[in-house]
Amino acid sequence: MNRAILSRINLVLWAALVAVTLGGYLLIPPGTWLPVHWGTSGEPDAFWPRDIALPMPALIGLAVTMVFFAVGRFAPAKQIEASRHAWRTVVPALTSLFLTIQVGVVLVGLGYPDLMVRMICVAIAVMLVLLGNIMPKMQPNGLAGIRLPWLRDPAVWQETQRLGGLLFVAGGVVLLACVAFLGEPPYLFAALLASLLFPLVATTVYSYRRAHRR
Repeated sequence: MNRAILSRINLVLWAALVAVTLGGYLLIPPGTWLPVHWGTSGEPDAFWPRDIALPMPALIGLAVTMVFFAVGRFAPAKQIEASRHAWRTVVPALTSLFLTIQVGVVLVGLGYPDLMVRMICVAIAVMLVLLGNIMPKMQPNGLAGIRLPWLRDPAVWQETQRLGGLLFVAGGVVLLACVAFLGEPPYLFAALLASLLFPLVATTVYSYRRAHRR
């Protein structure tokens, strides 16, 4: 996991995140209030001053990275090895998400308020496609993948990850299509929830039935 944190692509993404944050301080006038939360309508409903709002995506990303680092430092080596395919994708994907949010915040500060919801949906859609592709490659482990109490049989674990991966890819593709053809943020918010929740619910039901049949 720590190799994923220190990988070239993740370090480049972090450099971009820092650069965008510093650029925001140079481009957005002091005293500007920036949105930090969006409601289901797609409209911002909470605002903070520039000097507080701008560093938040980077700070939250750093906190998440530190959690990953601690897990990689103290988790059993077998668990890390079994989930290494996932972390190589998950870590840079999450860094990309925080970078996307930061770019969106800066664009809002520069007078482009309508792009944030679309940008986040695109970032999450791409993440779903990437995660869906690597899930079938993971070995049974306690750190990554769809983990449920009844997934004790390695065969059922693999079947669950394959189905979940397929549904996540489908959800990501559908979400990208919604970004392209649905202009209203409320519809995009509904599509985002569906692309996340349907694969999880469907895979959970499938794995439960398969595990108890065996």
